[in-house]
Amino acid sequence: MKWLLNLLKTENRLGFRVVKTGIAVTLCVVLSALLKLDEPFFAVIAAVMTMGKSIDASIKMGKNKLIGVLIGAAVGYGFVMLSPGNAGLCGVGIILTLYLCHLFKLYGAATLSCFVFAAMMFRVGTALSCIAGSVIGIVTAILVNLVIMPPNYAEEIKKSFVQLRGQIDQAMESAASFWQIDTAAVDSAIQKLSHNVRMYIAQAKFLRWNDDEVFGISCKISTYEMILDELKALEVMELTEDSVKPGGETEIVYRYHMDRMHKLYEHALSETKEAK
Repeated sequence: MKWLLNLLKTENRLGFRVVKTGIAVTLCVVLSALLKLDEPFFAVIAAVMTMGKSIDASIKMGKNKLIGVLIGAAVGYGFVMLSPGNAGLCGVGIILTLYLCHLFKLYGAATLSCFVFAAMMFRVGTALSCIAGSVIGIVTAILVNLVIMPPNYAEEIKKSFVQLRGQIDQAMESAASFWQIDTAAVDSAIQKLSHNVRMYIAQAKFLRWNDDEVFGISCKISTYEMILDELKALEVMELTEDSVKPGGETEIVYRYHMDRMHKLYEHALSETKEAK
């Protein structure tokens, strides 16, 4: 287990989602054996396809995939009765399966649905084994994602917010000292924070426990975006201490952006204090 923990800490670390997928697959094989299913293959494929980046994503994908499996099994059963393995019917069946998934807006379910259809057409398994195996895989993936190392986006939001504050402080210090301003790092930090907020909001209500705190942080994003605009304006000017002459036009523009940036920064700080 030590090598696994070390691998999780490296720069090219093994993501928790990958680890949870492996755990879900192992459980699927064990459950299939306990339930005496001939084909654990369907459970394994369904588990891999269902494991999402977030719990809510897994639940939504799982629901769509369950319906998709039923569609694939139904279409496959109907077509296999006509002519098993027929090339023309395989093509027509796949088209019909994909169309039904699109018609019912089963996002993320088309691949598994087509897989089940193909399994039926080539008699890899029965309709019952396809459906049962897929259900086991989908449910197992959701439960593993929910129980084992569930993603904590509220904590990620706090961490990315602290990182953004650090990048802003460093960039403002660079601007005040006429050093090169790393606006790309600030922009990246804002995008990371915005992404984590979106992922948190996308979760079901019962999975969110820090709505007030997250809302307070999300309200500051627009302020930090305006600070970034001021930093970009200064970056374009490519100022040095020698180029900013007292009373000159360049100094007036420089002071304008610096003053506006400091006011925005103080506004963000005051919001933080009020939230506390």
